[in-house]
Amino acid sequence: NELFYPQLFLGTWVVTATLRRKTYPYGLDYVQSTSLIEGSPRFREEKVEDSTSYQVRYFSVDGKDKKKGKSVIADRRFNALSASSAYRQLTPVQDVIWDYQKDPTRLSLQYGAGPLSDDMMPLGPRRSEIYVTARQREESETNTQQTAHAIFCASERIRQVTLLPGNVIVTDTETITEYEQMNDDGSQLRAVSRIAVFLTPNPNSREGVLWQQVGGKAVAFFDYTINMQRQ
Repeated sequence: NELFYPQLFLGTWVVTATLRRKTYPYGLDYVQSTSLIEGSPRFREEKVEDSTSYQVRYFSVDGKDKKKGKSVIADRRFNALSASSAYRQLTPVQDVIWDYQKDPTRLSLQYGAGPLSDDMMPLGPRRSEIYVTARQREESETNTQQTAHAIFCASERIRQVTLLPGNVIVTDTETITEYEQMNDDGSQLRAVSRIAVFLTPNPNSREGVLWQQVGGKAVAFFDYTINMQRQ
């Protein structure tokens, strides 16, 4: 139920992610959020060529899979808080509830105070439930023709349900990332990453109709280059 990383990832890293390209294969009419047009899934004001740095952490868990070399997972709580702080979200993530022993594929995000409404009243509490609905990994050997070091690929499909006063927003995304070890001691990694955004199949909404028209395919792509330095 969890995405396992190579032992190389164990520890804390400084990540610098740069948005390189945005693509809307069906046009802007099929993008249901203006924030995805003005910015990205990570930050509504993120522009192409913007770079953001933050920390990420990976740790080892005990269990039967450890003997098979599957023991390193992402610290989803730490990483979510770190990224939210770095991107300076309008409504920042204040806390993350994540029990990796009970269900590592589910997180609850609790948000801090957000903006005021037009009549200068608080908009009320907000939270998101995140479900990792699918995952896949692939690892190469070090003696490939393209590189002298190992390459690791990972993909995750996520559904995020955001609960607002009087409204519920559901978003589906898939993130595919290819990591390459850049030096012999494994202290530097380079990656390319793509976030694909999908419509949700709600039959009682315009979005559901558009979802049918595109056959459930992604309507927006956000491509990043990522540099990782071990701390």
